[in-house]
Amino acid sequence: MNTPDPRQLRYVSMPNVVGNFIKSLFGRKDAAAIDSLAPSPTGGYTAPEVWLHPDSEELKKQTLLQARKIEQPVFSIGRRVSDSVHYPHDDPPDLLLVENPPYTLSRSQCAIEVSQDKVILRDLGSRAGTMLGKKRLRKSGRKPSSVVVPKGSHSLILGLRDGPFRFRLEVR
Repeated sequence: MNTPDPRQLRYVSMPNVVGNFIKSLFGRKDAAAIDSLAPSPTGGYTAPEVWLHPDSEELKKQTLLQARKIEQPVFSIGRRVSDSVHYPHDDPPDLLLVENPPYTLSRSQCAIEVSQDKVILRDLGSRAGTMLGKKRLRKSGRKPSSVVVPKGSHSLILGLRDGPFRFRLEVR
């Protein structure tokens, strides 16, 4: 019986192989979910803690909207629409905001993606854009469509700069 030389053995991380296979079969949300389940190099799970706090009177009036911990790999925010209107990819946002015409929010405004070691804010192609602090994100043009959110407390504005859809995004 031939024993292989240990220097020639190729070690493959099983979670990475399975994760890459599943990512190739499914969409963006599932791929992010798989990335978030991978252990850190130190052996523990180091996913940042992310909180979303309403930071305007308009948002505080929406009765179900309170400070909430984001506990899923991809958390999307958008405008509530009637039952006859469909969301892109038939996947409604996790947080639906009520807005009266003229609309400044998109049905799919933005997403907060939490992986094991970072938080990404992504504009999903909204017309008015999404702001983190003073940085405006927009999917079209020269502006970037995503940004890595550092630890700390940040102003998050959806739509117009002076609009009512203001949050405080906290990454711990």
